[in-house]
Amino acid sequence: MNQQIASFMTSEEIGHLTQTEHQFVLSRACEQLVKAGIDPNEFWHEYTELGTGAVKKRLHLPERECLLAISDPWYSDKAIAEILDVWNTWARQETDLFDFDDD
Repeated sequence: MNQQIASFMTSEEIGHLTQTEHQFVLSRACEQLVKAGIDPNEFWHEYTELGTGAVKKRLHLPERECLLAISDPWYSDKAIAEILDVWNTWARQETDLFDFDDD
C-alpha cells in the first residue's frame, strides 16, 4: 500500500484488493468518475515499472473518488468491503498518530 496514510489509493491497489486486472479497474474507474461528472484525467500518474523500466499509468484516487470508482455493480460486496477495510485502517492509523494523552 502507499506510504501516505489515508491520502489516496492507486488503481493497482484496487486491482490487488479486489482481485481484478488493472486494465479493467482503470476502465471501470474512469467510467464511474465520468458518470459522476468528475474528470479522471486529474488523477492519472505515470510511473516507471521496476525491473522493466517501462513507463506505465495508474490512477491515484482520494477516498471519495476511490469509493465512486468501485461503485460499479460489477464489484462484489466482498471486494468493496476489502477497500473499505483499508480506508478504515488508514483512518485509524491517522487518528492514532494525532492522539495525544492529557496526562
